[in-house]
Amino acid sequence: MTHLLICMLLLAALLLAAAKAPLKLFLLTGTVRGRNGQRVSLVENRMEQSGQVLSTVMIQNDQFRLSCNVEQKTTVYLVFHEEKERKSYPLMLKEGHFNFCADEGILNG
Repeated sequence: MTHLLICMLLLAALLLAAAKAPLKLFLLTGTVRGRNGQRVSLVENRMEQSGQVLSTVMIQNDQFRLSCNVEQKTTVYLVFHEEKERKSYPLMLKEGHFNFCADEGILNG
């Protein structure tokens, strides 16, 4: 019973320490018309097909939400995956909440 109490206290201490640590988070919310069911990702290197994917979601109700931790400011790419091609847009990965808005005409252009 004493071991359980010690483990619970250690867990509580770790959770408290983690809660106080600053979280550097990049959050991108977006509205894109005409792309429901399409996958969208944040990718570190768009030139390589095997670039590290930082976050990926499906567009639903014309909206998406991507997030990842920020270790340093760097350029990443917002990639819209289509059947056989990908459209990408450069973004600065830095701490904060950002918004992306586009319609199908802009993405197809």
